[in-house]
Amino acid sequence: MGDAEAAGPPLFDARAARVAVDDVVAIDALTAASRGDRVLCAGDTGALFAALTGIPLSAVRSASPGAAADDALDAAPGEARVVAGRLAIAGRDVARSAHRAASGAAPLDPPLPLAWTVDAYVAWGARLAGASPRAAAELVPSALARVGLAAAQKRALRTLALPERRALVLAQAIATAPPVLIAEDPLVGLDDGAAGFVLAALAGATEGRGALLTAARLDVEGPRGILVRGATDVLVLAGGELAFSGTFAEVAAGGRLYTLTVRSNAELLREELAARGIALRGGPARFSAALPDGATTRDVVLAAARCRAAIVELTPLF
Repeated sequence: MGDAEAAGPPLFDARAARVAVDDVVAIDALTAASRGDRVLCAGDTGALFAALTGIPLSAVRSASPGAAADDALDAAPGEARVVAGRLAIAGRDVARSAHRAASGAAPLDPPLPLAWTVDAYVAWGARLAGASPRAAAELVPSALARVGLAAAQKRALRTLALPERRALVLAQAIATAPPVLIAEDPLVGLDDGAAGFVLAALAGATEGRGALLTAARLDVEGPRGILVRGATDVLVLAGGELAFSGTFAEVAAGGRLYTLTVRSNAELLREELAARGIALRGGPARFSAALPDGATTRDVVLAAARCRAAIVELTPLF
């Protein structure tokens, strides 16, 4: 894990970024800069992943139960783009697609040509990234070895189990050795054994490069917890806003983490909670609060009642 400042621009850098899915604003006023080279974005990340990869939201949707800002997004064709502010990956502007040459995308469970062989699939991805047919074929063995599929080159895709398919998508994403890997919720829906296989594939795929991973939810237990604990930066999106930006160590030190939706008197609530030793982060409507030892959600509710802040949602992140 590297130091973002020493290595150059932040891996992830958003400054009042607004992301729209067709004509619907999905993310607004997103401002956050990563400090290291392992960024985990959790929560409502479908629109962000679509904007970063160019893959329509309707084609590969986030596994989050509330992955869209509202029902209008569910019906939208799903082209996500940055329409205001700045969003950059490793210093390259996402709005201008300047980051595409420096990043490889691994969407969650995309449709696969099941009659193809493993090596043909990875080689085709390399060709789409600009490699010649010969160069693409030469890149395949290394990419497959990194994700634990070295012995599977001639297998038909239909024979692969789900964790092997996820490793395959990772191999295609890194075939041309991009400096950044962007992977969508790679462990969702897997039992511990299958998740362990994909974790090993992720370790190989991200060695020597930056990684931006998404997850529908934070989970500190089992294999999924390894992703959270290994992240240099954790961002949580809720309802189109940044609810939390920090490190897992900050979350763990602060106790249980909750997301809040506050409809009125949010700044008064921030002051009231601060007096109780509870820091409210985020805004303008979506926030996060880490409850220290001894504090409960009752403290949050009492603080809201005291300053007449309207809380319409209070949900634990983990």
